[in-house]
Amino acid sequence: MDLYNITLTIVGVVVLLTAWLPMVMRRLPLSLPIACLVIGALLAWSPFPLLPRFNPLENREFTERMTEIVVIVALMGAGLKLDRPIGWRRWMTTWRLLGIAMPLTIVVLAFLGSWILGLGAASALLLGACLAPTDPVLASDVQVGPPQTGEEGEVRFALTSEAGLNDGLSFPFIHLAVALALAEKEGTALFQHWAFLDVFWRLASGALMGWALGKASVFCHSG
Repeated sequence: MDLYNITLTIVGVVVLLTAWLPMVMRRLPLSLPIACLVIGALLAWSPFPLLPRFNPLENREFTERMTEIVVIVALMGAGLKLDRPIGWRRWMTTWRLLGIAMPLTIVVLAFLGSWILGLGAASALLLGACLAPTDPVLASDVQVGPPQTGEEGEVRFALTSEAGLNDGLSFPFIHLAVALALAEKEGTALFQHWAFLDVFWRLASGALMGWALGKASVFCHSG
């Protein structure tokens, strides 16, 4: 069979399923992204010669760049849904989730990874930092609706805003796990580099750039 025709057929079926499945799963505790993950797994295990076999471990740089793009698009989609002006009191639930709940979750997961799985300090911290953030795609069904639609309860807003910000807060913990793994070879100077670059510089520059781009988009839209 022709590879091109097989690929077109499967892509067409997947597109139809993405339009049809949300109506079917409306009353089920499942979301479309979960269904897409299942479809992708089934296609990967199927005997159809869809595309050349791709091993992420053999193409690490390409895999890293693609995952970065997917994360950026997902987080931007979550952020664009929010229409509540940022503020300390207005976003109090979000700050609590980010500043209290997520670090505690990282600590608990790291402890469980060390206690149950027998992981070292660096591996346990990396496990906690990877599993603690809320996924903005898989949690899309409990997020706010489009801006100016009124579909914004406090719980929905908190989940959406926290999902859009928590990855940025988890990355310093991921880099701390890397620093712990390299501490024996690199020495304690690596932790100073982590504190300045991964915590202060990246978080501050990311927040500043996001604020500037948001102001610029509002200015262009109003103009």
